[in-house]
Formats: sequence, C-alpha cells, structure tokens
Amino acid sequence: MVLNNVKKLIAVIIGSFIFAASMNFFLIPAGVYSSGFAGLSQLLARLFRDYLSINISVGVWLFLLNIPVTILGWKKVSKSFTLYSFISVIFSSLFLNIIPIVKLSEDIFLNAVFGGVISGLGVGITLRYGASTGGMDIIAVYLSYLVEGSVGKYNFILNSFIILAAGLLYGWEKSL
Repeated sequence: MVLNNVKKLIAVIIGSFIFAASMNFFLIPAGVYSSGFAGLSQLLARLFRDYLSINISVGVWLFLLNIPVTILGWKKVSKSFTLYSFISVIFSSLFLNIIPIVKLSEDIFLNAVFGGVISGLGVGITLRYGASTGGMDIIAVYLSYLVEGSVGKYNFILNSFIILAAGLLYGWEKSL
C-alpha cells in the first residue's frame, strides 16, 4: 500500500511538472488560454494586471481558486481523490512559479497545439493515477453526483464559460 501511494505521489508530481511546463513554455507566453481553473487563473492574472495593475501569478491564482473546491471535494466527493488532486494543485502552482515563462515560438497555432498536447499528457498522467489537476474536475465530479450527467458534460459546460469570457475580453483567436 505504501509503495502504491509513493507511485501515485511521484506520478502526480511528474504530471504537475509537465502541465506547468506546457503552460509556461507554450500557452502563457502566447496568450493562449487553457481550460479549467488554469485558464481561469490565466484570465484573472491578466484582468488584475491590465485593469488594476496588480500582478498575481497564474500559479498563485490556481492555488487560491482551488482552496474552496478542495473543501467541497473533501466533504462531498472522495478524500483520497481530493487529497491527491490538491497535491497536484500545490505542485502545479509551485512549478508555474519556478519554471520561467519562455516564448519558444511566435506561431499561435504551434503554441496551442504543443501546449494542449503536452498539458494533456501531464493531466493524463495525473488522472491515470486516480487524481486530477483540481478545480473544474472536482466540481464536475460533484455535479455528476448531484444531477445525473457525465463528468465530461459538466467539464465542457464549465469550460465554455471560461473560453467565452476570454474570447469576449481578449479576442477569439487566443481563447479558442
């Protein structure tokens, strides 16, 4: 059992690192929005910077947004799932703050494709070991318990709001 928990922890940390690297090398420098709380964190970081001249990093926003969701997940979903998901959030937030933001390409399409594929790999590793990257996943699981429907359906609906807000505020090319 201890070995399984260690494997799960290592997988969650690796998945978090890959996810954060994809954000800081592709999505954030290109201004391309991710989905879930990562995309919401990008949007909030930019809104606060542009309209209030307050710089709060994407990693800090990701951590802050996940605190109430973690409480909800702990009480209503699954303690183990929520614990490892919050560990993923902690490491993703940490890596988002320590990995430098580097623009590897000017091409928005390349950034979107590579950012999406690589972040999907990181998220997939985390999901494969019974955790999530927090945020929308926990809310979607909770909603699927409350009202019959798939987790994917709820994720799609919730992510649509983020994409719509980013598109309205900063342009459809970056949000889509």
